[in-house]
Amino acid sequence: MTEEEDPKVQALAELRKAATEFAEGRSEQERRRERLVAAIVNALKADIGPSVIERSVPYDRQHIDRIRRAAGIPPKRRATVQRIPKEDG
Repeated sequence: MTEEEDPKVQALAELRKAATEFAEGRSEQERRRERLVAAIVNALKADIGPSVIERSVPYDRQHIDRIRRAAGIPPKRRATVQRIPKEDG
């Protein structure tokens, strides 16, 4: 039996090929995610609210807010809930 006919050699070759394709697909997915995040940041900078953005992307408002904070963009409005200071004693 030649090496090319050996089922183990063929299985390992197929495994390596699949792993390479998987890694290439993962890097492509990462590029697409980065492009989507950049588009979200641009939309936020254009003063489009997170509710409107949420309707167009597969992320919820909380994730869009994390992207906004990471990009250093201030919130569209001030927080309406205020912290009550703790009393000493």
